[in-house]
Amino acid sequence: MAESQYFGSQANRLDEIQPSGIRKMFARAQGLEGVISLGIGMPDLMPPQGLLDEMKLSLENTRAHGYTLNSGISALHEKIVAKYKEDYNIDFSTNGVVVGAGGTQIIYTAIYAYTNPGDEVIIPDPGFVYYPTVPMMAGCDVKPIALDEKFQFPIDKLTETVSSKTKLMILNSPNNPCGSVADEATTKAIADLANDHDFILLSDEVYEYIIFDGLKHYPLAKYAPEKTVTVNSFSKTYCVTGWRLGYGIGEKKLMEPLAKLHPFLVANAPSIPQFAISNFMGSPEDYEFRSHLREILEKRRDVVDKEFSKIPGVTVPKIEGSFYAFPKIESDKYRSDNPGYEFSEDIFEKAKVVTVPASEFGKSRWDHFRISFGSADEAKLKEAAERIIQNVE
Repeated sequence: MAESQYFGSQANRLDEIQPSGIRKMFARAQGLEGVISLGIGMPDLMPPQGLLDEMKLSLENTRAHGYTLNSGISALHEKIVAKYKEDYNIDFSTNGVVVGAGGTQIIYTAIYAYTNPGDEVIIPDPGFVYYPTVPMMAGCDVKPIALDEKFQFPIDKLTETVSSKTKLMILNSPNNPCGSVADEATTKAIADLANDHDFILLSDEVYEYIIFDGLKHYPLAKYAPEKTVTVNSFSKTYCVTGWRLGYGIGEKKLMEPLAKLHPFLVANAPSIPQFAISNFMGSPEDYEFRSHLREILEKRRDVVDKEFSKIPGVTVPKIEGSFYAFPKIESDKYRSDNPGYEFSEDIFEKAKVVTVPASEFGKSRWDHFRISFGSADEAKLKEAAERIIQNVE
């Protein structure tokens, strides 16, 4: 029998998509003895005990095992809306909340809900791997903008790039992979552009509570409420990346297209975590855990800044938030067209340390690499730096 013409075939929209290099490095490290993995963006702390207790209770709740409303349970909507009022004095309606299977699902849904083929989508470079890939799949014209030396959006370049075809702009603060936090002036300027030129801001704010040195998070919805869809997640806040629970929030009218498409991708987000988190949010332990997590990660940040700065030919830009560092390679030893990749491969083979080359995050900073200090304690971070020093000198 002749082989089917469809065997092994794929849709044309997948032709230019490459598998995630982050996941590839993560997979390579599995099962290898002595590997220190600084590759995956996953905190290694246990979730708060009170949240685990709520999960156990939810397992015994018959309602928690069935379908929920497409956009999530009302109790969770109410807690999310209350959080934004308390944290930022932003008034949202519960009708403007869509709970999804992680922040990434909300990003995917939003791009397909708001854009048409040929629309322009502006993204940061460097930026999270989803940002160019999903718009490209949707047939959009992706417009990367290289971040400046402080890893902020350069407003002059952004202004030049915005056109009548601009439909959506993706932002991320605190930033993955750069570890930067958008300042208020930049946030306001971007909001003004969106208001003036009538495009949507898709603001990825999943690291909002992981900010160091007394800096503040400035939510875009505060400055452009009619244009901003905020993407958030519980994964990093509570160290539950595998639970796959996030949400989008915005003004009700703006959220309607996202809410309309959402049930055709995911009937509802995982139900049991919804019940558990809605019961946990706003508890004393919730606030305590946020502070606890930030304190631990700030200490790790300090270790990274001190120890990785000792590596010959490597400089560490200021880390303001998230749990990523984005060191720059200035060594003459790595002189290929992609120094970050060359460096990451070298230290993986010689030092058994997993990092991620900057080429996974765009085209503007290939002389950098990313490390996650969410996934390794202070001792492991120091050991990783020492191993690298021994193998690059």
